[in-house]
Amino acid sequence: MSIERKAVRIDSRTPWLKDVRRMLSPMSGVTDRPFRDLCRAYGMQMGFCEFASAAGLMYGGEATWKLVDTEGEEDWVGIQIFGAEPEHLASAARLMLGRRHDVLDLNFGCPAKKVVKKCGGSALLADLPRLEKIVQAVIAESDKPVTAKIRTGWDEDSVNYREVGLLLQEAGIQWVTMHGRTRSQKYRGEANWDHIADLVETLDIPVVGNGDVVDAASYEKMIRHTRCHAVMIGRGAFGNPWIFREMESVDQGVVPKPVPFEELCRVSAEHVRREVEYRGEPQGCYSVRKHLAKSFRGYPGAAALRKRLFATEDSARMIAILNEVACFDDPRGAGAAAGSEAE
Repeated sequence: MSIERKAVRIDSRTPWLKDVRRMLSPMSGVTDRPFRDLCRAYGMQMGFCEFASAAGLMYGGEATWKLVDTEGEEDWVGIQIFGAEPEHLASAARLMLGRRHDVLDLNFGCPAKKVVKKCGGSALLADLPRLEKIVQAVIAESDKPVTAKIRTGWDEDSVNYREVGLLLQEAGIQWVTMHGRTRSQKYRGEANWDHIADLVETLDIPVVGNGDVVDAASYEKMIRHTRCHAVMIGRGAFGNPWIFREMESVDQGVVPKPVPFEELCRVSAEHVRREVEYRGEPQGCYSVRKHLAKSFRGYPGAAALRKRLFATEDSARMIAILNEVACFDDPRGAGAAAGSEAE
């Protein structure tokens, strides 16, 4: 049984968006190329790079440019940029000309202090004249459709998502992603899906919902509650590329299948390999830890397994540990088997 979504106006340059429902949010230190590739293998339809500073791109920072490593990437991919100066973002848009991406997204939602204190990210929700100038400057320079991600407002006393959404639509933004919290909430409390539903009904262009979707049930609940065109997954994807497979099951009207423990270990080991290939040793091992910390939650012995994995900076050793526990179908590995035999 299909779930009703609002009919929307889709730009002729993005006809593929009609069938795109499952997106990965741009997240610093998380949505690098190895993780996007893993998520795509499990049903993600569009992934975003880690968000990149427009000024960093403009001044040629090597670390910043590595964040937009999209060459040769398959299927739909977006690049998100942030900043406070219209000329910086316009310059970054020019630098993207001819580069592999399908949309250029503007970050008006990041609540991080280091971004906000420079008047970037969600700080722009409190400065709409500057936000509008940024949008106009980037659209004028980009050869790709331009999209935007926002929050509901700066704080509960300045909830202005409807005004912002209409401004973005009028300026030529192709779709709006909205996280259902204010900047002052950051990631505390619950995302307000009523606000997302209201924006869906307010705009003619697609609205992508974001916030508190962590599994198939919450994905289906958000769509039914808001009728949003698509859902963008952020923290729910940490160590969990399978969330996109669950979402795909909902889209297909079938019951999601649980992830076998052996598959969890095998894919985690593959993630270690890919991160080390991408970043080298030991940086790749460090990078994958945030995912491994989430992957085994809920299993008996998960804390001990994480301790073993985090005690080494050698990817071969991490992979060996994951292979060991996979064989015993238990995070406690050989120790669990020995304990059961003793009993």
